Amino acid sequence: MTDTILRVRGLKKSYGAVHAVRGVDLDVAPAECVSIIGPNGAGKSTLFGTIAGEHRATAGTIEFEGRSVTSWSAARLARHGVSRTFQVARLFTSRTVEDNLAISRAVSEGRGARFWDRLGGAAATQARVADVMDELDLHDIARVPAGVLPQGDRKRLELAMALVQDPQMLLLDEPTAGMSLDDTARTIATLQRIRSDHGNMTVVLTAHDMDVVFALSDRVVLMGQGVVVIEGTPSEVEQAPETRELYLGVVES
Repeated sequence: MTDTILRVRGLKKSYGAVHAVRGVDLDVAPAECVSIIGPNGAGKSTLFGTIAGEHRATAGTIEFEGRSVTSWSAARLARHGVSRTFQVARLFTSRTVEDNLAISRAVSEGRGARFWDRLGGAAATQARVADVMDELDLHDIARVPAGVLPQGDRKRLELAMALVQDPQMLLLDEPTAGMSLDDTARTIATLQRIRSDHGNMTVVLTAHDMDVVFALSDRVVLMGQGVVVIEGTPSEVEQAPETRELYLGVVES
């Protein structure tokens, strides 16, 4: 096992004259959970999306397990062990919960929805789907179309769709966005359990909710104006004067 599963060097992402990410370096160790935080406009979502294959880097490199993946799409990353969720869940809304999981599994194997429909689902795929439905407690809604699910269940399904791909690295974009306090607490408990049950899985997440950050993170990376301002343990970053300045506009004397 290498000391670094994700290695980012000099990463830049620009949109015309707007420089959203300005030369970020980031190392993530196997089985580590790293949260990327920052105020609106800090560049954290753009950095996350570029790592996830949603955006193409303007400059710099991204390596996963020692292999350059800088130009890889999200689908290609999924086939090689990197799965993600979105701030707003992206589901096959007309398909059932069970179908969403099966299609997600097929995509990670280099196939897709038409493969699933044509063959009715391979036995191994069905077994993995059943396991993940057990893990995320989805059996009661297995036959429900994803489009009618409430927000908490939609986010739970999307998390299950990522897990069914058996990722080495899980990317979580605002995993509790739009949730009630009760759903947020349940999601935090679920993610803690997943981290415990999948001890070798690396997690990188973005979050505005500091309860999520403190409950899950081994390390926190604080961004501001497209660069990494400070990184450390959750308590170190919370207590740093740079954090107060960025979030509250307070400058320590």
